[in-house]
Amino acid sequence: MRNRFDHYENIFCTILSRTRLYQGLALLNSLKKVMGDDFYIFIHCIDEESYNLLKKMNWKNSKLIREKKLPGRIVLLKNERKVHEYCWTLKPVICEFVLRNYTFVNRITYLDSDLYFLGDPRVIFKNHYDCSVLLSIEEKYSPRANQSIQRRSKITGLYNSGFISFKQDEIGLQAVTWWKEKCLENCKIAPEEGIFGDQKYLDELSGLFPGICDITIPGVNIGPWNELKYQFSNVDGTFSIDEHLLIFFHFSGLRVTGKNKIQSVNRVNLRKRPFLYQIYYEAIDEVIEQVEEIDPTFNGFADEVDLQKYWN
Repeated sequence: MRNRFDHYENIFCTILSRTRLYQGLALLNSLKKVMGDDFYIFIHCIDEESYNLLKKMNWKNSKLIREKKLPGRIVLLKNERKVHEYCWTLKPVICEFVLRNYTFVNRITYLDSDLYFLGDPRVIFKNHYDCSVLLSIEEKYSPRANQSIQRRSKITGLYNSGFISFKQDEIGLQAVTWWKEKCLENCKIAPEEGIFGDQKYLDELSGLFPGICDITIPGVNIGPWNELKYQFSNVDGTFSIDEHLLIFFHFSGLRVTGKNKIQSVNRVNLRKRPFLYQIYYEAIDEVIEQVEEIDPTFNGFADEVDLQKYWN
């Protein structure tokens, strides 16, 4: 199948829900800033509210994947799993769907909706051109983190599944299909069973398939788990950590609960985080204004009651 986006080299996919839509749009805007129009993104919405809004926005360089296009056995899991478990399950599903249905796509890269790009990601693909699968290695926690957080890194796995890339080749397809089957089997958090959502399975890939590569360039997979290790700087709009370009930051654990109101599911004191957080807050505010102009009735704010469940 060929389409109006078959000339794009840099193709991504993501999964959005109503309460993650503001962050997802901030992600899209950040890609636009660092890549211009040289990318395309497939978006799967798990609810009608987010789908209808994005359809109204008619966002350039994107294609919405309808739920009815997915295999029935996958959609049935929507009623059996918690929302976050279902979204985790869909990561390899959507990647495989794109590779098998749009064979001209040379590589599909999944992005979590709470990523935010400050540098051009094309350098990642250029530096790892021959790799069938690209994995974001989970850096060790900050030396200042306490021992309980250090132990947590062993539970979550070696890699972060917020950025993962599969090439359109035999190994890429085999790897994403294997990951999909594991996630369909179980996608809960059960450390006693060696399971951490969709993520812990990635530890096994390099032992099962050749062509599995860790992303080695700096500035990738920076987030709350390792941000205290680095010195952040902004010189004339170029963002760096220490001496290296910052490509993207993963604002994991944040929820938009109102205008000018972002909270952490981990009860982190956000005022003490790097200045980058302020840039993200401004990006979210900009998105909320965009959405209000298109549909004033849309409410994409997370429920603080749900945050309380996390905290408890």
